Amino acid sequence: MWKRIFTVAAFAMVALTACSSSGDAPSASDGASGAQAGDELTDPIVAEGNGLGSCAFEFSVDVLAEREFAFDGTVTAIREPAATDAPYEVDFAVARWFQGGSGTTATVTTYDVSGTSFAGDLALQEGERILASGDDDVLWGCGFSMPYSQDDASVFAEAFPS
Repeated sequence: MWKRIFTVAAFAMVALTACSSSGDAPSASDGASGAQAGDELTDPIVAEGNGLGSCAFEFSVDVLAEREFAFDGTVTAIREPAATDAPYEVDFAVARWFQGGSGTTATVTTYDVSGTSFAGDLALQEGERILASGDDDVLWGCGFSMPYSQDDASVFAEAFPS
């Protein structure tokens, strides 16, 4: 039981750390941030004054490069947790690994699939192509995972050179 409580607490800390204090993140709503190294990107939720959607880490290529995994993939399934304090599991068909994995599939966890806490409105749904990144098996929001665009794929390629 303590192991499960510790695991849930660890996931919650990662989620809160990734999305808990003010900072800038790319706007996913326009589909392409065109970010370059050192660019400051504006989080639309923070810009509207809603601190709940703000992020602990300011998006940059350098901070993105610190993530344990990163890939370009399409959501194939989302499994709702049995317990309300457990994370969702999201399956991806992986088109390209930038960091931390191999193979054609990946499963990550997240506490939000609706986009409400993913500053930038990353709403996960089957068929959606995502540039995903995170640590352990936890998907980071706050601009570190975003809907696919060629411009943003270039940012991931810069962060994770082969």
